[in-house]
Amino acid sequence: MRTVLFLMLFLFPSCSFDHWIDIRLIIPEEHPFEVEFAEPLWFTLSYFDGKEIIDRHVPKGQREITVRVRSGSLCVFSFRPLGELGAIGGFFEPGDDSTVMILPEYGAFAEMLLRAAEYRPEPVARLSMRKVLAAVDDLQAVDETSFLVDVFNGTLGYGITLNEKKAVRFDSIPRGKWISERYDIPSFSVDFTGDIVNFMLYPGVYRYTLPEMNMLLTIIVDVKEDAAMMISSLPLW
Repeated sequence: MRTVLFLMLFLFPSCSFDHWIDIRLIIPEEHPFEVEFAEPLWFTLSYFDGKEIIDRHVPKGQREITVRVRSGSLCVFSFRPLGELGAIGGFFEPGDDSTVMILPEYGAFAEMLLRAAEYRPEPVARLSMRKVLAAVDDLQAVDETSFLVDVFNGTLGYGITLNEKKAVRFDSIPRGKWISERYDIPSFSVDFTGDIVNFMLYPGVYRYTLPEMNMLLTIIVDVKEDAAMMISSLPLW
């Protein structure tokens, strides 16, 4: 009998060590673009289950989905509207409630952790987002390079390096009311094309739409370089 048990453990080790839990993911509020266009979005869900990254399609209008993850590590969830707009995100770690709210203010950080988990899943799995959120008021302010160096080296003591907001300005944004993709990032208006528009933003990527022209404005604020902007067509859905 012992020999049989030993062979089963040798041949099927994953059955012995993986413990799974179902996590209910909820998007609690409509995306600003959904409100503006009165049309629900579809999403690409990418999540780190504690060991690997999995992608799933979330159909239009679906605001809740259940996924199975490994129960003993940090899990990271990112929903990208239309597969390419700014993500909304959430986290689960041991001891958390199995219902996770997916929020826009967590999206960019979740995307960063997913990129890190592709490269080094083990240190990401050991990370405590409860401690990070207790140490930082706004995840957008976190210096990603410094943070990931500490995570990978095992030196993260949750005395986290933060960036300052940068003053950026542009004078070539078309006139109209530009709607931010995040409620916590203000929308803005341009009265005349050529007017100077001033922003105070942390390093990162920000998107706005001009609904009547079906335009998408993307602003990229770099830690060291000057900010840049790009205007394109809004993806159709």
